[in-house]
Amino acid sequence: MNTILLVDDDQYVIDGLLKHVPWEDMGIRIVGTAGDGEQALEQFRESKPDIVITDIYMPKMDGFQLTEAIHEIDPEFPVIILSGFDDYANARKAVTKGIQHFLLKPPSISEIEFVVREVVQQLNESKERDELLSSYVRQQDIVQRSMRELFFRDLLSTRYRREELPWQRIEFMELPQETTVQALTLSLIRTEGRTRTEERDWQLLRFGTGNIIREVLDKRLEAYSDLAAEVIAYSDKDFVILFLGGASMDETVGATIMEASTAIVDNVLQYMKISMLGGLGTPWNGYEHILDSFLESQSAIETAEMNDWNRIYPFTEKAEPEEERLMPLDLIRKLNDAIFQKQLQEAADLWQELKSNRAFVSSSLPGLKGVCAGLISAWRTSAWSSAAQASDDETGLEELLVSLNRNATAKGLIDWMDEQMSRAIAQIKENLQGKKSHALIDRVIGDFIEKCYHQNITLEEIAAKIHVNRNYLSQLFKKITGEPFVTYFNKYRIEKAKELLSTGQYMVYEISEMVGFQNSTYFSQVFKSITGISPSEYKR
Repeated sequence: MNTILLVDDDQYVIDGLLKHVPWEDMGIRIVGTAGDGEQALEQFRESKPDIVITDIYMPKMDGFQLTEAIHEIDPEFPVIILSGFDDYANARKAVTKGIQHFLLKPPSISEIEFVVREVVQQLNESKERDELLSSYVRQQDIVQRSMRELFFRDLLSTRYRREELPWQRIEFMELPQETTVQALTLSLIRTEGRTRTEERDWQLLRFGTGNIIREVLDKRLEAYSDLAAEVIAYSDKDFVILFLGGASMDETVGATIMEASTAIVDNVLQYMKISMLGGLGTPWNGYEHILDSFLESQSAIETAEMNDWNRIYPFTEKAEPEEERLMPLDLIRKLNDAIFQKQLQEAADLWQELKSNRAFVSSSLPGLKGVCAGLISAWRTSAWSSAAQASDDETGLEELLVSLNRNATAKGLIDWMDEQMSRAIAQIKENLQGKKSHALIDRVIGDFIEKCYHQNITLEEIAAKIHVNRNYLSQLFKKITGEPFVTYFNKYRIEKAKELLSTGQYMVYEISEMVGFQNSTYFSQVFKSITGISPSEYKR
């Protein structure tokens, strides 16, 4: 429904317009009335009507002045003039002011209705044109975005000469003819062992990550008119960002790209809790060199796999001697032999040596996967050939190899393999010697929990002292005792605290320190969660 503002210093005229004109039948709602031009202008700004009907001669501001003020805000706004004088000069002046409708007082109802319906029709036609144009612009934007993504995806996989590029399509996509390109690859670190439900969760996280990437880029690049970025969801775990600059990228632009890239990593880690590796290629001139910068970013990712996560690694040329990049085959062969011959201590020592070997950890991810798959097969064969049978819940070889292949980085693979080796050696020891894993947990309980409960000791420290993997020890502890390490440890401490409380010789805060709690408030919380009452209530 369209709206209208009525302006006249004669209240009799206003009342007549309100009472006799069938506004609702014409689809019109009256948003206000005014008795002079100044009041009308104020109401116009507040209520934003679609049409104004105004008298000419009014105090403070006449109808022509009001029209001028309205047209400064909206030059196409429709104003209908009501004049009590049959004056050709006023009619001519109305035309010069952009007023297309001029009525003499007193107008008939049919005259008012005719003029208002004509104005409403023009408004509706204008709105339809605007909506059609807006729809066309939106559709064109969607088509352009889709074409740009296909265009850049193609350039990430196919090398073109400059003369082979689709220049007409580049022009239609409103891309610059001359540009400097720089590729950033962001590889999300995906954890292993996801179920179908978790797969859906991963896709939601991936979608949210893409939104964060675009939001950060919009904010960071807003001040740079000659720098744009195209975000491409390249694979299930990789995003490729193509920075498009002017004819060249100076140090300021380069610094901006690095800051934006780092901000993306920080925001994704903060809001999505996803770690990633970032590789940044060097700037190249021309779309035909997008593939070059992209391959550099991929090479930088390989470097990132050997170092810390959640950082951006710029591409640098490496000139390592060929022999430094060869797999340490003799060491790998010795480790396989030690596993098959069940020389457990030697196997453990050789693995430690292998995972510290520079040539091994700097090898390609596919090469590392091949070596680790061979080691997994070796120890599984050794474990199964033992007289003792593996436990029912032991992971099968096929499932282990699937889990191995899910590792997306060299660092993640080596950490995963370290845990598997600890499991393997413990399993083989148990099968060969007929010992139960209870002995290891009994040692943890006897040597560390019972003797060191008053100290601030962690499972990680215990694992390091008895030379086992921390994750393996945590899972084994829960399997044997039925409780996580922290829960078991806290319960033991609380039992000791109850003994001390029963003596009546110590304050609560003293006992909390005596049983290993550095914070008496936290001690009270743990005490109540286990016993159901506070230390003070137990003391009474």
